[in-house]
Amino acid sequence: MGEAGLYELFVLAELMTGEKHGYVLQDILKNSVGLGRKISSGTLYPLLLRMMETGWIRLRMEEETKGGRTKKIYAITDAGREQFQQLMKEPLDPNMDALAETETIVRYKMVYFQYVDKEVRISCLKQYLQLLEKSQRHVLDSESYLLTHKPEPEKQRVQLLRVFDLHKRTGEVKLRWVREELARIEAEED
Repeated sequence: MGEAGLYELFVLAELMTGEKHGYVLQDILKNSVGLGRKISSGTLYPLLLRMMETGWIRLRMEEETKGGRTKKIYAITDAGREQFQQLMKEPLDPNMDALAETETIVRYKMVYFQYVDKEVRISCLKQYLQLLEKSQRHVLDSESYLLTHKPEPEKQRVQLLRVFDLHKRTGEVKLRWVREELARIEAEED
């Protein structure tokens, strides 16, 4: 899922919760995409236009009482709900190089889990768990190599081992949380 797909998912997911004004969508998105990533009006409004053209969302104009300005209010359509479901079912990128992007996508999806079936939630979390396990194995293998081969310079090797320790610890916390969340969802009644 590229950046456009991520933004489409966000817009459709937010509209699953109810109609939104364009500036409200932009404000929520600015606060949701995380550090280092901003969405401008120049990105959002062409995206909204494309989504209207595809039939995923619709626009309603509403007169504002103060100042006489017209508000643009966006709502999701049935086709948009179907697209939202498809985006939520879309497999996660198993590529380790895309781990940070995948984690952003997983966080987005988890916020809107209440709008998808149990199987979709379980599938997403299992894919994420596999990626986290793969990442953890990579860190452990890299750490083992450094401990066994002791490459120089020593100061850099020692600091790198500290970084691996951080990755191991945060990885363990993430793995534990995802396993607990999977167990919780699996225990839910359909």
